[in-house]
Amino acid sequence: MIRTLLNKQIHFSQLLFFALTSSLGLGILLVAFQLFIDTQSLFSTSNDLLGNQNLIIYKDLGRNNAFTPEEISTITQQDFVKKVGGFTHGTYRVVASVSIANYSGISTEMFLEAIPDNFIDIESPEWKWKPGAKEVPIIIPKNYINLYNFGYAASTGMKQIDENLIREIPIELTLIGSSKREEYNAYILAASEKINSILVPESFLKYTNQTLSPEKVNKVSRIILDVTNPSDPNVLDFLNSNNYKYLKNDVQTSRISYFLQLILMIVLGIGILITVLSITLVITNINLLILKNKQTICQLHFLGFSRAQIAKVYHQISYKILGISILIAFLLAVVCKFTFAPYLAILQSESSSFSLVYVFAFAIILFVVLAIYYTKHTNRKIQQMTAINTSLLTSEI
Repeated sequence: MIRTLLNKQIHFSQLLFFALTSSLGLGILLVAFQLFIDTQSLFSTSNDLLGNQNLIIYKDLGRNNAFTPEEISTITQQDFVKKVGGFTHGTYRVVASVSIANYSGISTEMFLEAIPDNFIDIESPEWKWKPGAKEVPIIIPKNYINLYNFGYAASTGMKQIDENLIREIPIELTLIGSSKREEYNAYILAASEKINSILVPESFLKYTNQTLSPEKVNKVSRIILDVTNPSDPNVLDFLNSNNYKYLKNDVQTSRISYFLQLILMIVLGIGILITVLSITLVITNINLLILKNKQTICQLHFLGFSRAQIAKVYHQISYKILGISILIAFLLAVVCKFTFAPYLAILQSESSSFSLVYVFAFAIILFVVLAIYYTKHTNRKIQQMTAINTSLLTSEI
């Protein structure tokens, strides 16, 4: 009976309108959350497109282009710098020989460098070396493989190399120092798109420098920085004021990354704003429904019905509105996920359908939080109305 009396002035079209209004903001919020999850791999350090927040700096070419300890200390103290690492280079000659079946061997002079392991974009338990080991892992730039496949191999008739099989190629390293020479077996562990150098473990380079050319001083001529945002004007002003050079591609990539993050934050902010406005609108409409039934509510309370019994009717209304809104918003997020999937794939984003589980969980949390808020608001409204107007039994003021 109580439900019938209070539902007289409530129409399904009203509830649907309230739900659609509320679902707009919640939908934008869930879509922004979905995009945030799916694009996280873009901004990770292992991603080749947007994850690179490293900046390699160097000085003008010349005899004294090494960084002094004081300069490195000054760079480290800058607010925008998270960590600093120097490029360590070999102080000896390196001759690398490669043998490929059915072809004559290739022998060339090359160089070796090392950087701290926390700057390496290749994660592998094999990236290590201890004194006494005769096998050395190497990381090479990916463009070296392209130069070989589409340049040298194409012109000489040599076999092209698949990137997934490069570690199977045996490499013999001959290290010729000022005091002695040593030979090592090496293999290419992986190819990096971020560090444009031939890298070996830092422990290997330090050991061979001390063993083969102990009298030579290893100077740092290049520094790799982990910064918050390489395109930050403060970073660029500092580098320009000290005449430090840098790769402009790193800055351009950072600007793209920053721009995408800014777009996500704007979309998320718009979603939150519209959600707050839609919640306010739903609350206002619930208040109007309660006010329309003001006389009936007061009469029912006077007849002995508790405030909880009366409020329960409006709780169910708000839950229906919220449930429909969340469902529409979740479906919108699902549609947008599969719509945006091809574009995220182009950006090398590692997204999967499992991310929808997080969106669903977030939607459930939103439902619970908003349901609690609607319940408390309705209870407070009913309590205020019945406390003030219990004498209002026959007419509406």
